[in-house]
Amino acid sequence: MNLENINYITEEKLPEVKTLIIGISLFLGAFVLVDNFINQFISLEVKAVIYTVLILSWISFWTFKKFRLPRSKKEEVGIVISIFSENEKERQRLKADFIGKLKKDFQQEGILNFSEIIFLKNHFSKQIIESNNPKGILEKFNKKIKAHFYVWGDVKKRTDGDEGEKYFLNFQGYVVHKPISQNLSQEISRDFSKVLPSEVNFLEKRSFRGFEASAKIVHLATKYIIGVAAFVSNDPRLALQLHNGLKEQFNTFKPLPPHIQEIRNRIPILISDELFWIAKWYFENNNIEKTKEFIQKSIDENNNNYGAWLLKAMIDFSVDNNIDEALKSTKKARGYTKNSYEWRYNEAFLYFWKEDYTNALRLCQKIKKQNYLTEEVTVKEVRKFNLNILQNNPSKHQLYFWIGYLSWFKEKNIVNALQDFEKFEELADTNMDILKQKSSAYLIEIRQKMKIGIKNK
Repeated sequence: MNLENINYITEEKLPEVKTLIIGISLFLGAFVLVDNFINQFISLEVKAVIYTVLILSWISFWTFKKFRLPRSKKEEVGIVISIFSENEKERQRLKADFIGKLKKDFQQEGILNFSEIIFLKNHFSKQIIESNNPKGILEKFNKKIKAHFYVWGDVKKRTDGDEGEKYFLNFQGYVVHKPISQNLSQEISRDFSKVLPSEVNFLEKRSFRGFEASAKIVHLATKYIIGVAAFVSNDPRLALQLHNGLKEQFNTFKPLPPHIQEIRNRIPILISDELFWIAKWYFENNNIEKTKEFIQKSIDENNNNYGAWLLKAMIDFSVDNNIDEALKSTKKARGYTKNSYEWRYNEAFLYFWKEDYTNALRLCQKIKKQNYLTEEVTVKEVRKFNLNILQNNPSKHQLYFWIGYLSWFKEKNIVNALQDFEKFEELADTNMDILKQKSSAYLIEIRQKMKIGIKNK
């Protein structure tokens, strides 16, 4: 019996109930054989204790092997492969050719530096595939394992007509991520079903290449899906690490099925978004050099990245003091969105800053009528940004009109609107008459609503 067979028996056969019964039977048989001999040296009470301890030790050892699930290391990405096999030969091939190839690919890419592959024991894999609720079993297991990604299924060898003996590998997947919307979760599930085939089959005589090719498919699916899960869980750096170079790796499969082409074509868009969020992190941490670097990388990957152009506009204005370039970047963003209108706030602000009040008021009218999902957050951010700007640029009195307008028409904050418009009228320059006409009318409405007296001009 070689080492592989011993390992197979220890890991796969030992947790079976029949192994527990055989073990207890062997212990009892041994006790009968040595009982008379032992009676010469120890008392009945001591012998009973020894026998009980031995039996309980065996039961404890079997229970440990039967029920203990592996643990994913805390700081690493856990990748669990749970493939049920019907016999020892299939199990050995699975470990040697499939798991071996998977580990090799991850190791060559440096992914094993921050992740680990866990090959689940056969009896756990059987529980999953035989369950009416596999997801429920996986969720239960993952409370102990704490992994991030599961590929589960089974491998069978069957005769397939005239073609002879074939291996059939069935795959399904399960990904762990932070709580997200139902729509986004469903989108990830759809991607999963596209990138991970439900079945792969190959002739037994080509089993080595078949298992290795299957491992390659799982390898790419794992990188894609874990990357997506990392991104929606606010870890764009891990997502970028996994997605970099993935498009080229998909291209090694020829011909590439249409559903995989769709996934492949989405990779540059994902990478661009990941680069954008990293750029945003650098900006929030005052690393302007890195912010510019990652914004440019994001735009290079996907010139249509709405968020990247908006962030570039902010850098153009607040760092480079280049108002015209900031307007160009904002107009670029405008061309790449249909349902978000943050760009209008940018553009209106820039026109106010340039003292182009006609265009600024035109945009104000559109902002007054528009509505989108996160607009409330945008308005609060715009107010905070403008108040900070006014601290360093107190001569930009027109910005009090701008935030007063948003307080009145978007936030419905009558107190802030009164305060902002009054401040504007107190400080307004002579070239701001077009704004003063508007603010005076708004102040009349506000004071009437608040039932306070009208100030004499």
